[in-house]
Amino acid sequence: MTRASRASLLVPRTRPDRPADFAARDVVIARQGHGARRVRRARRIVRILACLVCLALGFVATAAATRAAADWLSTTALLAVTRVEVVGTQRIERAAILRAARIEGGANILALDPAAIRERVELLPGVREARVVRQLPHQVVLVVEERRPYALVNGQAGLVWIDAQGYLVARERRPWLPMLPILSGVEPPARGADGLLPDRLRVGLSLLRAVERTGGGLAARISEIDLASPEGPVLYTVDRVAVRVGEESWDERLARLDGVLAEFDARGEGVEWIDLRFRDLVVLQPEPAVAEASGDATPGHEASTVNRVERQ
Repeated sequence: MTRASRASLLVPRTRPDRPADFAARDVVIARQGHGARRVRRARRIVRILACLVCLALGFVATAAATRAAADWLSTTALLAVTRVEVVGTQRIERAAILRAARIEGGANILALDPAAIRERVELLPGVREARVVRQLPHQVVLVVEERRPYALVNGQAGLVWIDAQGYLVARERRPWLPMLPILSGVEPPARGADGLLPDRLRVGLSLLRAVERTGGGLAARISEIDLASPEGPVLYTVDRVAVRVGEESWDERLARLDGVLAEFDARGEGVEWIDLRFRDLVVLQPEPAVAEASGDATPGHEASTVNRVERQ
């Protein structure tokens, strides 16, 4: 017997494995467990899909309801504007504010555009800032902050107030003497904008601040700052003394001016004009009456007094 035929004989050591019994109790139970898990997994997937569908339908329904509610609120007569209040104005007329706001009577209060209303009101001369407050159901309040007048400009249209940044504030129809000098020889801008002012007006505002810093009686003694001359601004005192101060070192030159005027006041003398554009020098012209009173009213003496130099 060959080795191959011997190996093919059924002996205890070479007996094949016992065939599986698919009808056995444990096999049936295992198969039932696998089927139950598949069923549970399918049911869970169905529940998840159903939840997603419900959420989507709920979102669509909520969006539609919200849109319908918003359309109703923006058109209903229950929220119609019946009253517009203006708060904070002293110089600007209420009618001008209302015309700029353009809030129509009966307009829906929720349909208003507060940003557009604010921009229109802030375009008015004299308005620094505006706020729009909606008070449901029927009232709108316009809160206006006006610009503070700082300087008077004497232009072709008359006296006009501007603020410290050069913005137009209002027209002044009452002739009176302000606390600070009047700016002349320049026209104020239509509205004004910091950084977009005419050069001469910017110079005038800077010089006006320098005059204000001097304090004392000098600020009250200067009545006008003329900005028309190409050689620089010219100050005029209440005594009509013309003072040239150049375009720089104003604080130091104004301090010298204060001293010169005080000295002439102490002497009881007058002066026609003063030039402060020279370093450490004051060039001035005394009034003719002073030269005549001295008894030296000769042509040569008059020429020398025109170029008189006072060292400070």
